[in-house]
Amino acid sequence: MQLVARRERQADAEYDRPAAFVLVPRDWQRPTGTSRRPLLHNGHHPLTGQVHFVNLVPNGHSLAYSGDEGNLFDALSAAGVQTFPTLVYSPKHGTSTLSWFPVGIAMDDNVELWNLVEDQPSVERITEVVDRAYVGELITPDQTKKSLHLWQDAQKGWAHEEAEARVQHMVRLALIGAFRRCTIRGEQSGKDGRTDLEIVEDQEYLQNQVVNHAILELKVLREMGSTGNKYNDTQIAAHMHDGLEQAHQYGTRRNFREQMLCCFDMRAANAGEAKVMAPLDAQAKKLKVDLRYWFLYRSSDHWRKCAVAQALCA
Repeated sequence: MQLVARRERQADAEYDRPAAFVLVPRDWQRPTGTSRRPLLHNGHHPLTGQVHFVNLVPNGHSLAYSGDEGNLFDALSAAGVQTFPTLVYSPKHGTSTLSWFPVGIAMDDNVELWNLVEDQPSVERITEVVDRAYVGELITPDQTKKSLHLWQDAQKGWAHEEAEARVQHMVRLALIGAFRRCTIRGEQSGKDGRTDLEIVEDQEYLQNQVVNHAILELKVLREMGSTGNKYNDTQIAAHMHDGLEQAHQYGTRRNFREQMLCCFDMRAANAGEAKVMAPLDAQAKKLKVDLRYWFLYRSSDHWRKCAVAQALCA
C-alpha cells in the first residue's frame, strides 16, 4: 500500500492497467523474462502492466504482460504462482484499490478489498473497528482464544488478572488491520503517565508532518478479580473516572485530535451504556472525551438470555 501510494504521488504515475505483487520465497525459481527491480520500493518505477515477485521488502523481479485484468490472471497462472499470497493493484486516479488474496488467486472467493485512500481514524470509524473486534473476539468466552481468555472463571464471574491487557491486545490488532497507514502504539510512557493505545499516522511522512489522530484509554469494569476478591461500586466509579482524566490529560498534552475512554463491563448485570456512563457524561463533554461502552458476557447462554430479556422489556 505504501509503495503504490509513493508511485501515485509521482507526476508520471500510470493508471492504465492493473498489476500484481506476489509474495515468493527467496529460493523460488522465477520465470524467464523477468527483470530485476532492486529499487522498486522507492515509487520511481512503473508498476502497472506487470507482475512483481517480492520477498520481505517490496523489491525483487518484475514480469511484463499484455492486455487487461484477465490477461494478468493468466500471467499469474502461467508463472505457477496461483497459490502464493497475492495483492492485485487496480489503478484509478483518486479511487485505486488493492485486492488481497491471502492464499493466492486459485481461491478467488477468498479476497479482501482495500481502498488505497483510507478513511481517517475518526471516533466513528474507531468505534466501528472496536465493535467488530467485540463481536468477533470479545463478546463471550466462546469467541476468544483460550490463551487470551478474559475470565479466570467465567461461571463465577472472576475476571482474569490480565483482562485489561488482553482486551488492549485484541483491540490493537483490530486497529492495525483497519488503519494501515497508521502506527498503533501501545503502552507509551511519558512524564504524565502511560497511555493505553495511540493511533498515529507516521508512515510516509516527515517527522513534522506526523498526525496524532486518537488516544484510547481502556478500562475493564470487574465485579470480581481473579481470586474472587470483590470490587464495590465506589472502586469501579473511581476506576472509570481515572480513565476519563487519563484520556483528557494524555490526549491534550500530546496533541491528539480525538480522546476516547472505552469501558468493557465484566459485571453480572448489563445495566446498559446510558446508565453506566451517565455519571461521566457532563465532565466528558467539558473535557471533550468521547465515551464508549461494551458489555462482556460470561457465556453464550448468558448472552442469549440477556438478549431475550431486553427484547421482552422493549
